[in-house]
Amino acid sequence: MSGIENGSDDLVTSISAGTVAAMYQTTIAHPFEFLKTGLQLQRSVPGATPFSYMYKNKIYFRGLSALNVSILFKTTARFTMFSSMYELLKDPEHLPEKPLSGLRLLAAGASTGFVESLVIIPFENLKTTMIENSIIVSKRQEQAKLEKSRKDISANNTPTRTKFHKGSSNAVRMSAREQAYMFYEKNPSETFIGTIREIYKVRGIRGYFQGSMPTILRQVGNSMVRFTTYTTLKQIIVPTRHVDQYTAFILGFVSSAAVVGFTQPIDVIKTRMQSKYAWKYYKNSINCAYRIFVEEGMRVFWKGWLPRLFKVGISGGVSFGIYQYTENIINTMRAEGYLPAPKFD
Repeated sequence: MSGIENGSDDLVTSISAGTVAAMYQTTIAHPFEFLKTGLQLQRSVPGATPFSYMYKNKIYFRGLSALNVSILFKTTARFTMFSSMYELLKDPEHLPEKPLSGLRLLAAGASTGFVESLVIIPFENLKTTMIENSIIVSKRQEQAKLEKSRKDISANNTPTRTKFHKGSSNAVRMSAREQAYMFYEKNPSETFIGTIREIYKVRGIRGYFQGSMPTILRQVGNSMVRFTTYTTLKQIIVPTRHVDQYTAFILGFVSSAAVVGFTQPIDVIKTRMQSKYAWKYYKNSINCAYRIFVEEGMRVFWKGWLPRLFKVGISGGVSFGIYQYTENIINTMRAEGYLPAPKFD
């Protein structure tokens, strides 16, 4: 990221390039996010409904709206924080042009991940609930088709009988939250606004912050590994300042693959804790990790690693590639006088 390494305080370039890149890569890679989340939500215990890969094409993009809304906030926090920490942690004993490395670079990435995670937690909960609801609706639709075909067959052979009495109505008073739970169990929300309403009515404000701890740990780990790997590889492979978008894509893909290798178990725990049914199975994140290990086995911590590898690899490669491409265009326009030069401290 040459803009950061040059000490530029012109964050508009970084945020604009990062937002464009993030929205593009999030959209094209979202089917992998859907598959990853669906696999992780599936409990590997006897009697659990198996995860099906066969869904209508449109539901593979459920939850995308929540992620795209979060992108502007996340990108702003990401590049602002990393740029600030990059400048703050520079070694005063060396020249300002010396790139950040080692523990200082690791600390800059970790700080960026922490701030970024605080921004995305509510949107991650919305995304997970939208995906979970879409899977529930799809399964119910398939079951309804099977039941209808069975009824059609049996209707031809079984005579109907008229009922002359009404069923007893021993109504039980329920709280507003219990009524909301029963309603949304029958009518799961699949839209962005509808899911916001469902979470608030059923789980309250706390519902937007489920799985906060594993989300923070995962995001800190993501940023530490991604930025450290990307910047280190860039300094080794491309020691010059200029990096083309193709090299940036490759470096971004490799750094994102490293992210999956280090943070997949945390990602599984995060997804489980953000499930709308997490309250049925887990007391907290530690209890979730324990129950997964005891009841389902160590392998479950790596559920969804392949679609996540494709998703994170594509997203990281495209994000860094488009970012570098956009930044190179802006720098060229500045060099030719079409844009004002950035200010330096």
